[in-house]
Amino acid sequence: MGTTTWEDPTVEATVATLEEAVRAGDTITVFAECEVEYDGRATGYLGPGERVILLKPDGTLLVHRPAGNDPVNWQPPGSTVTADVADGDPVITARRSAPDELVRVFLRDTYQLTTFAADDTAPLELDGTETDMHEYILEHPAAVDDGLRAIEHERDTPYGTIDVYGTDDAGRPVVIEVKRRQASLTHVDQLNRYMEQFRASNPDARGILVAPAASSRVRRSLRENDLEFVALDEFATNRGEVASTTFEDFQ
Repeated sequence: MGTTTWEDPTVEATVATLEEAVRAGDTITVFAECEVEYDGRATGYLGPGERVILLKPDGTLLVHRPAGNDPVNWQPPGSTVTADVADGDPVITARRSAPDELVRVFLRDTYQLTTFAADDTAPLELDGTETDMHEYILEHPAAVDDGLRAIEHERDTPYGTIDVYGTDDAGRPVVIEVKRRQASLTHVDQLNRYMEQFRASNPDARGILVAPAASSRVRRSLRENDLEFVALDEFATNRGEVASTTFEDFQ
């Protein structure tokens, strides 16, 4: 355990520290003005802004704005992370191969870089609401889909942990992602990443996002990706809750 922090590190120190920390399996946080490029299923660019970049030992990359709980850019566990220099600035690259996706974070001004040799082996204990949702689905799989048979709870994959894995009455694999709050486009993308893995070997695999509510934009995105949505109204934060629209829905 222990942390090491650099204030206003040079380009050379930033790259060297990132390379060493990735090799050591450290958790890394970077506070910086940065730009982000994405190349994969689509292409994207995020202009300059002050953000927090988080790198985890499992290859996860998260880029956070000052507000909001979801990252504005990310790569899942299993990504290969490297650091180098481009046009005089440090660049963090996170690549995965299935599918081929690349996120590059250009550090235009690095304010602080911290490495953390974290040790965490404690089991995950979900909060009551989400725990109740998981247990409800396991005990009443028909609430999600008639004929559903729940086979495995919290199944590990290279892209994260699937909440519930099962099969339907036709024998097709079913991947269920559970969210205790209103479903978002980020949740759709997360489920779609899981499904890319399963559909590579079984094109008939089904992906279902379960949440108390979802906006019309989220439901449309699910349909466009051949995914499904099931609302468990009884787990809404209040009985009068309806699907609301957020800024993310218009992106």
